[in-house]
Amino acid sequence: MCNLKSNTFPIKPLPSQLVYIDITMIKYLLSGIFCLIAFRISAQSPTWSGSVAKIVYKNCTSCHHSGGAGPFSMMSYSQTFNNRNSIKFAVTDQSMPPWPPDVKYSKHAFIKALSQSDIETMVNWVNAGAPSGDLAKAPIAPIYDNLGFIKKPELTISTPVYTVTATQDEYRCFPDSTRLEKDMWLTALECIPGNPEIVHHVLIFRDAGVKSYALDKKEAGPGYVCFGGAGTSDAQLIAAWVPGSSPYILPKGFGIKIPAHSNIIIQVHYPGGSKGKVDQTKVKIQLTGIPQRETYLVPILNHTLNVTNGPLVIPPNEKKTFNEKFTLPINASLIGVAPHMHLIGTSIKTWAVAPDNKEIPLISIPQWDFHWQGIYQFPTIVKIPFGSTLYSEATYDNTSGNHHNPNFPPKEVSVGESTTDEMMLTYFLFAAYAPGDENIVIDSSSFLVSPVKEIELKSRAVTLSPNPVTAQSKAELYFTSDANDRIKITVFDINGRVLQKSNSNFPIAGPQSISIKSEQLKSGIYLVKIEGNTWASTVKWAVY
Repeated sequence: MCNLKSNTFPIKPLPSQLVYIDITMIKYLLSGIFCLIAFRISAQSPTWSGSVAKIVYKNCTSCHHSGGAGPFSMMSYSQTFNNRNSIKFAVTDQSMPPWPPDVKYSKHAFIKALSQSDIETMVNWVNAGAPSGDLAKAPIAPIYDNLGFIKKPELTISTPVYTVTATQDEYRCFPDSTRLEKDMWLTALECIPGNPEIVHHVLIFRDAGVKSYALDKKEAGPGYVCFGGAGTSDAQLIAAWVPGSSPYILPKGFGIKIPAHSNIIIQVHYPGGSKGKVDQTKVKIQLTGIPQRETYLVPILNHTLNVTNGPLVIPPNEKKTFNEKFTLPINASLIGVAPHMHLIGTSIKTWAVAPDNKEIPLISIPQWDFHWQGIYQFPTIVKIPFGSTLYSEATYDNTSGNHHNPNFPPKEVSVGESTTDEMMLTYFLFAAYAPGDENIVIDSSSFLVSPVKEIELKSRAVTLSPNPVTAQSKAELYFTSDANDRIKITVFDINGRVLQKSNSNFPIAGPQSISIKSEQLKSGIYLVKIEGNTWASTVKWAVY
């Protein structure tokens, strides 16, 4: 016991029992305060069932499911919980989901990028201990059968069964005949990787010649080594696939011509570490014999013809920026764009300037990554008027500070097909313009406030029964209408594409029902949106 003294009067020490009681009480009080704070934080934090599952199912599970390209599944709460820390790092770093285009510069269809709000929700969820919420109220998980979206293609091209032999990155081309007896038009295409673990990306070419077969015969085993292009000037790029890509679907009435007796070349990139693993990738194509508005995928801006401050040569230990431009001789309906560079490219931006000097932003990739390339379509077709000038600006970093640089020490880099060469291309997916094309919708989800928002059953109850439902069947949508309600029903797929539409009038208020059919739908999760004159609700619909 210590003796405390004052200058004016003595202070007697407290009995040890009282000191103990006071300290104990303080501990209990602090413990209670901390528990209350923790409870409030937990109560306010995001939960899996409340908000996180919707983000995951919309943006992540197309790759992160059993048999998908992702290294682990995120189809359930427990699977996502077990990987929560790596998920937090990936979304904070914005490396996942991979979406290179700058969403602030231009809008594209079927976007997989997370909003800042989504990122904050995921991070706050992990920081709070990743609570589950009421799992009985969690949204229904999407269905992935790994068989693809196109169930009955008119043409399927498969690579031979191939065992990877290279220890480093391998780009291998596999040619095959279409066996078409007449000209056809491609309206949709889907790539199904045989081994998602090792298929990094795929390029699909239309081939009018026979050189690809000669290249194939020169090398042992199936296919031949290639990089960038298909190794022949007879080949033209028609599609590309990267993990998480949506099926490549052209607007109704548009098509890429596939001539009779032509070939298809599938180029597959197998990354380092794939040696000894087996793959058989296939491409499923929807075709029609009815002539379509011919659609082209052409590198209109390219390093051969359009560089204004070329040639495209990057000396060692330098960073250089190059510019391209081209004046458009037609009115064009632009469906999508696809920039392309190699390993030391760091950024690329493409835009158009119309004759009235209005700038039309097309795409900006501020942090170029060769390993994440794609064809980026627009939510609606973009009209590029006759006389518009197309521009592109690209920057290259040929210093040792660029960890993608294949040369150490750096060497001079110029145009070429090999890994260590460079390119500066922007492919344009387009057709000749027709009046009204700019009103053609490619991705309807861009115009929904929230295509996966849960229905709020407060004053307006909406139910769908049966749910789930088998394919080739129908369900009843039950709701209460207002007087003179004009009811609009829209069925979307999980990517926001409109699959069905219907309208009905209900002059008398009260309980109502409308039948919707599943006979045209594949197995999967769909969104049914019902809109009245003054209200709207959305329900999920599972089809098996």
